[in-house]
Amino acid sequence: MASILRDRLLHSSSNRRRHGGTSQATDNNSPPHSDSPNDNDNNDDICSILSQPTPSILSLWSSHLPQIFNATRHSADKDFTFHDYTALLLHFMTPDRLQRSVKTLPLDWTPVGRGLDIIYRRLTSIYDEVHAYQNQHNSNADDEIPSEEMKRINANPNHPRKLNILVMGGSVTMGVVCHINPVTTSTGKYSRRDCAWPGRLSTFFTNLFGGYDLINVHTVALGGTNTESGITIWDYSLLPEDVPYPDVVINAYATNDLHYNTVQEAIRRNVTLGESLLAMGQEFVRLVLTPKSVGGCASSRAPPLLLYVDDYLGNEQNEILTTMISPQTINLLSGYYGIGSMSYGDAIRDLVYADTKEWWFSSDWYEKGKSQYQRAVHPHMGMHISMVWVVAYNLLNLVTTYCSLPKVNFNAQSRQQRRRIRHERHHAGIESSSDGVWDYSYSNSTSGGDLPTLQGTNELVGGPRRKPRGLPPRLTPELSLEHVTELWKNESDANSHLWKTYDECLDLGMISNNAADDVTSHDSKPCLYSWVANLERKLDNTKRITDRLKPYITSNKGWSAVDDNNKLGWAPTSGIGSTFTMEWKKISQPVRAVTWMIMRSYGEKWDGSLLNVEVWSDKKLMAKKDIEGFHDKNTSETYNIKMKLFENDEQKGEVGDGAVIGSDLKITFTLKGGSTFKISGMAVCDH
Repeated sequence: MASILRDRLLHSSSNRRRHGGTSQATDNNSPPHSDSPNDNDNNDDICSILSQPTPSILSLWSSHLPQIFNATRHSADKDFTFHDYTALLLHFMTPDRLQRSVKTLPLDWTPVGRGLDIIYRRLTSIYDEVHAYQNQHNSNADDEIPSEEMKRINANPNHPRKLNILVMGGSVTMGVVCHINPVTTSTGKYSRRDCAWPGRLSTFFTNLFGGYDLINVHTVALGGTNTESGITIWDYSLLPEDVPYPDVVINAYATNDLHYNTVQEAIRRNVTLGESLLAMGQEFVRLVLTPKSVGGCASSRAPPLLLYVDDYLGNEQNEILTTMISPQTINLLSGYYGIGSMSYGDAIRDLVYADTKEWWFSSDWYEKGKSQYQRAVHPHMGMHISMVWVVAYNLLNLVTTYCSLPKVNFNAQSRQQRRRIRHERHHAGIESSSDGVWDYSYSNSTSGGDLPTLQGTNELVGGPRRKPRGLPPRLTPELSLEHVTELWKNESDANSHLWKTYDECLDLGMISNNAADDVTSHDSKPCLYSWVANLERKLDNTKRITDRLKPYITSNKGWSAVDDNNKLGWAPTSGIGSTFTMEWKKISQPVRAVTWMIMRSYGEKWDGSLLNVEVWSDKKLMAKKDIEGFHDKNTSETYNIKMKLFENDEQKGEVGDGAVIGSDLKITFTLKGGSTFKISGMAVCDH
């Protein structure tokens, strides 16, 4: 594939220079564009790098197995210790198995095109510097660039930015027990996050594409968390400071979504496991696919491409039908909301079920060949290596599918259309940018492209109307075919402010011309204060936890940062009565809710654990709650406890709108029962 990039870029680069184009955009976030409507005729997009007609990913993958094998080598594996193990894994992970992992494709391909444009701008800019280096040193185009020189070129800050992929998940995504393998026990440098598949993915792509560093894979993973935790993280923008707003979001919570605690929580709520998974998944999908506001206009921050990964092949449930509830739910959500999904389980399920004592592709259910069957949900190194191929195959499948779609060139020269990627592709999601009631961007004045032009101008009745802006109505047992269209329109009208186009926001003065340029920055933060232990790479020890809390603690009797069994958090050390207070003076944004991530555990130490929390605004009590830290399950789990803020008025009950701007906010924490408790995260937010 590296040779494809090099050869095709030579052709593409000569075309750009012949047409007077440039490989580098005027900024790192907007595509280069011309005032000429014929500019779209240039083959100046990533699809031009592929041979025509565009080959399938199955064909490309099958013809580049040696390059794929070499690209999989871990960066720390200098001697390729895992050469034979990787080769055998690739022998099992045949291209047809990888094709089985492709479950659903996105309905709207606009985010795919936007992401490919980001990659292409960076790729061509790096190529031009590589080409200049080769000319300067009189080397041939096929000659390898020294690795240190390639690192320097990739690190050049003048190149357009990389594509940002955010992977969200639990302990499997973190790489717990990833070090276990049949080759060697000396695996310290391959442990946890660096060993896990997200940590391997960006290096794999860099190796595969001849040293071109085009993708950043950021991992937000915490043991014991599931999609419900992911909802909180996304809703409150609790991403670490070094994680930018993503272009692609991958939900990899499937294993923890079937965890024992999820089952017990469903029982507590008196719903089935399937109903619980649907509720969690649907809330996550709707949050991620709803635009986030920047500068007062939601459309200035487009939703990322959302992909689901079903990585579950554990035995949290012994009944096979029960283990299939998660992939069934993912398929349901993917079909209804039009998102992409992939399944590691469907790719290799037959191998595991044919020999449940194997532990290359799944967890070790028999502890290395012993006869005693046991609960085990964390897969080993073989799964993580194989998952790199599954995810890479699915991402590359998006590329080849997108590039296989017919081109549509537009004459319209609105500001919005000029900001689009250079070549629009005809796809099922294109109606969202239509200017007509029924034309679906189909016009007899359309020039170029592969679609036939219309001969007449009369409307042919009975066709589908343009879809309402926004998401379809929430899936509920009551949602009916009779009322779905009306509900969709009503919901779209009620939330029209979220779905204004770029042009509409610009014309209303809600944003400036460059409002959407800085897509690498964070969202405007909905939280006055937040942290989650181990979620941020710089929040991974007791000193850093202490430093995060210390500026806001005004009194402390018996609380400190602790790290028990790799469970980092803030805990009482002086038994019942241990108390601390946090204060924020003259707050700069409203606070309507506080959310605590707490750990519940078991055993004598945790028996009776009970924490009292009181929230005050000036001298008004806004909320109080007793939170239990003990449960009767033999596992330690993370829970999200949300407290909404209201002023308690004896005459009117709960009134008001939380703590207002300019007020002082105070929160006290007191251990009322048991000997310990653990807070693993806080979010003091506007909702």
